[in-house]
Amino acid sequence: MTTMPPETSPPRETLNKSRLESLSDGIFAFAMTLLVLSLTVPMISDADAIIVLPGKLAEIWPEFILFVIAFFILSGFWLSHHRILSPVNFVDEWVIRINFLVLFFVVLIPFTTSVSGDYTSVLEAVLLFHVNLLLGSLMLTLLWVYIRRNFSKLSLETLEPFSLGLSRGVIIPAVCLFAIGVSFISPQDSMWSYLLIPILISLARHWGFWRKRTANTA
Repeated sequence: MTTMPPETSPPRETLNKSRLESLSDGIFAFAMTLLVLSLTVPMISDADAIIVLPGKLAEIWPEFILFVIAFFILSGFWLSHHRILSPVNFVDEWVIRINFLVLFFVVLIPFTTSVSGDYTSVLEAVLLFHVNLLLGSLMLTLLWVYIRRNFSKLSLETLEPFSLGLSRGVIIPAVCLFAIGVSFISPQDSMWSYLLIPILISLARHWGFWRKRTANTA
């Protein structure tokens, strides 16, 4: 009497990540390029340009500041996305689904940047930008948590320190929430809240390195 081999469930990590990374990189690049369209070019006649243009360019400085903020936040999103996916060789369907949610909010950033740049003093317009960044950062955090919890160690080559990944996953959403709170007081000034992100991440990185060095010397 022959015995049938036990039925095994198909492995979760069945899809190569290269296509997902290629799609994501293309969308990030396209969204970062589209951001420049949020800057409004002043329409001035050639005869008046010498006198009028400098003042008109000065008037759009809030739009330019918002463009810079959105560009570097998108750059940070892309870097975080790269660090999250780099340790794994394969992805499953849930990684793909969460990744599509990340890309959805990435694609929205040029639109919300343009709206909030045109109406920097309107609460609803500024909130649209802050909420967009908040949800995008939360989706990145969800992707990081899912990969750390559900992928076997055999599929992982390297992992960034848990403290660094966690700090990035907490700091960016926290700053977005802080910006939302500030926007109810001063919508235009709330954009400066994002200057806290590099400062806090740098402090968290140095704190993590200090803790590791202290633990090794103990």
